Amino acid sequence: MIELLYVSGASRPMSDADLENILDTSRHNNQRLDITGMLLWADGVFIQVLEGEAQKVKSLAARIARDDRHRNFMVLVEQQSDRRLFSEWSMGFRRLAADRPEDKALFEISRAALSQRVGRDDGGLLLDTIAAFSRDFLAD
Repeated sequence: MIELLYVSGASRPMSDADLENILDTSRHNNQRLDITGMLLWADGVFIQVLEGEAQKVKSLAARIARDDRHRNFMVLVEQQSDRRLFSEWSMGFRRLAADRPEDKALFEISRAALSQRVGRDDGGLLLDTIAAFSRDFLAD
């Protein structure tokens, strides 16, 4: 199994209906493919972790990269894993806001990571942060 973390920018403004459509489609398809993950939406940027069988995750990532709603698609982390971080969700979702105190740290880390174009050698900081953040808001 692999975990794949990517970021991309929205190619156009995204309404709530657009995001709901993405989530509905993703949840349906991911359940069918046995892919789990987490999607964060922040200031026009998608940050997503996908996990599952390597070929299925890579194929899905390639489809997302070709999707005209995304621009500047970039895989930040692709690594082997023996367990799922997001086993409860076909696709978890959280909209981040820089002015919300509980989101501020992740928002800042994400921006810093993207500005430095973090690659596979980042030590998993961004992936670990997303996983920790998701646990925090699930506990609420």
